[in-house]
Amino acid sequence: MSDLPTERTPPVIAAEINTIKHQTNKILLTGAVEVGKRLKEAKALLAHGEWGKWLEESVSYSQSTANKMMQLYEEYGQKLLDSSAKDGRQNSEPVPNLNYTQAILLLGLPEEEREQFIADNNVADMSKRELRQAVNARNQKLAEKKDQQKVLAEQNDKISKLAGERDQAKKEAAANLQALWAEQGNVLKLQRKLDVMENENEAAKHIAEVEQENKLFKLNLSMSQADARFELIEKGFDDFFISIKEMAESDQTACKLYLTHANQLLSKIMNKLKRFEKASLAAPKTPENQGE
Repeated sequence: MSDLPTERTPPVIAAEINTIKHQTNKILLTGAVEVGKRLKEAKALLAHGEWGKWLEESVSYSQSTANKMMQLYEEYGQKLLDSSAKDGRQNSEPVPNLNYTQAILLLGLPEEEREQFIADNNVADMSKRELRQAVNARNQKLAEKKDQQKVLAEQNDKISKLAGERDQAKKEAAANLQALWAEQGNVLKLQRKLDVMENENEAAKHIAEVEQENKLFKLNLSMSQADARFELIEKGFDDFFISIKEMAESDQTACKLYLTHANQLLSKIMNKLKRFEKASLAAPKTPENQGE
């Protein structure tokens, strides 16, 4: 039965044509690699500036065509030559099974990934269109991965910067606290001066002076505390705005929630400030502050 002639049908003819095309493309690839090898050899022997002229006059190639053939040799040449040296035995490596068109399309992949891509996608049986789509899909995934890595690196930089600013704020807060302690020490020293005064008249005079100095020190202390706390609040709001901005880029719902909480907090603070201002203005003047 196997000796009977195959019925000549369009599918049978198409299969024969595709087989011939594939074999022709493989021969074309081998020829292009061999040409690329010799082009590379000739380029190394030519003086600087003679390469383009030699291509045009000697082999009628453009520089882009020559470059493509030399790249085919550099990328596939050694594997194809090793395959030919095995006396026609089947090679386990995937590269010798490629045709010219497939080899050209696969130049768009890094060499270290190409063989794995060939094995994973059964490239030898893919059409030109299928292979181009597969290569484009892989490159798109790689681009997306690089974008994600870039975003991650930027986020890590922001986190590192914010951590540095936080540490600096802690140092400044500690320095302000030490300054406050120093002011408190001065107040205690002034208080001791009152305790050691022996002359009642002189003591009374010194008491008034010390009380005035004590009042000034307390005022400075309160102002220093207020300044330090105001700076911490201002720094906290700056950090909060940075966090809200980053949150807005990734999660609009969470951002709106935090903005609502922030507005409620600010509203409470403003109400407290108004009540405090009203109480301060309504407080009766003491004999001490009436003379001021």
